Amino acid sequence: MTTLQSYRLTCPLCGNMFETELITSTNSFGRFHSDFYREASGKQPICYFVHTCTNCGYTGYDGDFQPQDFSTEFRHLVSENITPEVKDKKINIHGNFYLAALCAEWRGASPQSLGRIYHMGAWCERVRGEKEKEKFFLGKAAEYFEKALDAKEPSKESRAIFVYLIGDIHRRLGNLEKANQWYAKVEQTVKEYGGDDKIVEYAKRQISEPVDIFS
Repeated sequence: MTTLQSYRLTCPLCGNMFETELITSTNSFGRFHSDFYREASGKQPICYFVHTCTNCGYTGYDGDFQPQDFSTEFRHLVSENITPEVKDKKINIHGNFYLAALCAEWRGASPQSLGRIYHMGAWCERVRGEKEKEKFFLGKAAEYFEKALDAKEPSKESRAIFVYLIGDIHRRLGNLEKANQWYAKVEQTVKEYGGDDKIVEYAKRQISEPVDIFS
């Protein structure tokens, strides 16, 4: 089962200390979604991966709250665009993946990293039952995954995974023609760059008998 522990984080941007919860243990015994989200049995940990400072709104993973330096530009972007939305307001400290993506982008994160953040945000909203928010995050994930492929960021062996994921995201968004176009590219991508043949099986299955849950 997933267990959480109360923890006090210090925001490296503004120095504010706030209470949050960190994951101390989890598992991967739950269902396996077609876009590679693996559920845990019991409480789902995905929304506890990012934390938001209750004072300034700085958001990131556990490691992003280590002491560090920030550029003047980054400080300005947070204070102008995020802080007014959270300061002196009751906010959800966990699972603000949109704010995490903004902070990461302003600090120069790669398209691949940003796509990953948005994809995790989609999983979080799926767990919460927020279908429209999930669609927003899926759309952003596909956008950045495509940018990552164009920039040749993924390793050769993982390119097919991103090609498949873009296809599966479009299917989940209802863009079936576009989804099948991406699924059809998976086999050639594996032949050209390498990768796991299992991805090819997934792509062929999603073209012929699409499902949201594999197992």
